[in-house]
Amino acid sequence: MNETITKKSKWFWPWQDDKEEAWLGQMAKQGLHLVHVGTYGRYIFASGEPRDMVYRLDFVPSNRMDDAYFQLFRDAGWDNISVDKNIGWQYWRKEVKAGETPEIFTDVESKVQKYQRLLGFLAIVFLPVAIGLFNMRILFASHTVSGSWIEWFFFGITMLMFTMFILYIYIFIRIGMRIRQLKRL
Repeated sequence: MNETITKKSKWFWPWQDDKEEAWLGQMAKQGLHLVHVGTYGRYIFASGEPRDMVYRLDFVPSNRMDDAYFQLFRDAGWDNISVDKNIGWQYWRKEVKAGETPEIFTDVESKVQKYQRLLGFLAIVFLPVAIGLFNMRILFASHTVSGSWIEWFFFGITMLMFTMFILYIYIFIRIGMRIRQLKRL
């Protein structure tokens, strides 16, 4: 059997996991079956027979993953795609049987907990960005040589850190909005 590999790039924000799941299901219906998820929206698919598959995503920090977590899903008939742990995102897939829509979360609170785990992880990652921005501001403010390359270097790093800071705030707000949306269901 000669399997063709197809690489696709598509960006989804963390709160758009339902759109990502739908897109992956559409790819399976076209005969493109997910085999690997890379960083920055890179997906690797293997060509095969078109199948009706459902994909579901979970976020579990790697320090909270254990064999029992994976066994629970395997016992329910789910296949795990993200063997490299993908920074906590777990991609699960299952073939759709007539009249069913497989879910990994059976209640709203479980979905909310997924996003809360993500927020906790991002807060840990966000802390060094915030500290770095504060330290760069101090270094930049204390540097007195006007127009030197060092001054421009500090300015560039500060702007990069500030951009990351704003991006993190945006992500926190959007995930918070997603949690509120789920709680209203």
